[in-house]
Amino acid sequence: MKDRDDDEFFAPVLREPPPADGEVSDTGVPGVHGAGHGQWAQEPPPPNRLGLRLLGAGLALLAGVVLAVLALLAGRPALAVPAAVVALAAAVYLVAFGVRRFRSNGGPPTFG
Repeated sequence: MKDRDDDEFFAPVLREPPPADGEVSDTGVPGVHGAGHGQWAQEPPPPNRLGLRLLGAGLALLAGVVLAVLALLAGRPALAVPAAVVALAAAVYLVAFGVRRFRSNGGPPTFG
């Protein structure tokens, strides 16, 4: 592949990064200033407990659906009921979590 001057991927800014001794904006491009000051927001990371609860709810939803379908395919609808209840409870939890998060303007990031 030839280096082409008109190719935006091989722009001089990307080939030759700006020197670190001058003022560098939050865009990283000299002379092009963004809205910020080049510093990350100092928000605390989310607790791991929240991520683990969401992961558990997602796995419970998946396992409940799979087990309910397998029980129905095996011709044992009585075994499908508990699995379907687990899947339904996990789905309700995930939807309720999403609605709460949406109403609170997103909150902190779930997974850091």
